[in-house]
Amino acid sequence: MLKNTSLDISIKPRVLIADDSRIVRATLIKHIEGLFEFREALDGEQAWEILLLDPNIRVVITDLTMPKLDGYGLLRRIRASKISRIRNVPVVVVSGSDEQEERDRAKAAGATDLITKGIGTAQLLSRLDVLSKLVATQDEIERNLEALFQNTQGGLTFALPSLAMLKEQAGVMLENAILHGKNFVILNACVALRRGDLTQLAAPPPSVINAIGELLQRTVRQSDCVAKTGDAEFTLATGNIQFESARNFAQRVCAAIANAKLVTGDSMPIVASCGMVSLSEFGADGDAAALNLTALRTIAQRRAVLGIDHAVSGVVGPEEEAAFLRGPTSVEPDIVPAALPTEARATAPDIVTMLRWMKEGREDKVLMHMGELSAELKPLVDLMMQREKH
Repeated sequence: MLKNTSLDISIKPRVLIADDSRIVRATLIKHIEGLFEFREALDGEQAWEILLLDPNIRVVITDLTMPKLDGYGLLRRIRASKISRIRNVPVVVVSGSDEQEERDRAKAAGATDLITKGIGTAQLLSRLDVLSKLVATQDEIERNLEALFQNTQGGLTFALPSLAMLKEQAGVMLENAILHGKNFVILNACVALRRGDLTQLAAPPPSVINAIGELLQRTVRQSDCVAKTGDAEFTLATGNIQFESARNFAQRVCAAIANAKLVTGDSMPIVASCGMVSLSEFGADGDAAALNLTALRTIAQRRAVLGIDHAVSGVVGPEEEAAFLRGPTSVEPDIVPAALPTEARATAPDIVTMLRWMKEGREDKVLMHMGELSAELKPLVDLMMQREKH
């Protein structure tokens, strides 16, 4: 397995836990392990030093009573920082008391949220989920993939679980999902290079495949399973997740792979197609023959190949599959033709459209165009800044 201690990549959100009690830290880590990365601090002063040095901290969880610098002092220092990423970081205060006076004081010092030391796992994860925006943005995934690619240029191979391990683990996940009425999703990601004339596919270099495999392994939850199931194919099984959440994740990963600078030249762009199938497609009374791992993997793979064959990057679910089969004019706009240069793609949507998408919960589409929107709004922001100075 590839290791490089000099490469500092944070794909899962990173949480800083500051508490002088080893037991409290261990309890909090047990709650979040697998879904979040974490760093520990024994007091407020150490927490402050970590914040200064680690730009990947997304949320701070802190006790109020600590040596050297207590939680109140840490809060005041964070909120007064001249560094915006520190000044704006969400801070969750852990308290052993339910006294309103203590809660009010913490809020006044700048606490984002307050929790008690006996909080349950589900409640804590829910709060951190919101505060840290659990799913990394497309740009973050893209940057991390490029860093991983640079790290794999030496030709070393990153070892993923085998197909046999995937079948075993995913089989248990599927059985539990059916038994308890939960959802289960299979994602099949295929990657290829498309030549300029669009008539032939080419296999990506091993370094690209290796970087993508490591990216997926680092990105998925500890309870999920990902395996390399072909020369340029990966299969991911995940349970107890909403269809849209899995779809948003897959869409961001596909877009990041397609846009990352992994292959020199525009004549052979990367196509990243993710076939997706979910138990929720079949309803409560789904056909028992279809609800087995082999059948679900076959559906996901068939959909991924459709995307590759049409030279598009993105998620191919039931709607996209039907659109492909109806003909090229029916392809959904969420799927971007990978063979087209950037300037030939559709123009960025206006701000009204993006606001509507946000209201509809379609944040993945908004994030794909954030770069263009930032440039468009810059003159307006500059004007507002000038008015504030006068």
